[in-house]
Amino acid sequence: MITNFLCSLLAGLLVALFDYWLNSRNKK
Repeated sequence: MITNFLCSLLAGLLVALFDYWLNSRNKK
């Protein structure tokens, strides 16, 4: 239960970071 929550949280964080990185790269 707690591991599933942590995994989903980590996945969401990775996706958010990747999206932010792509946006900052496209602006340059």
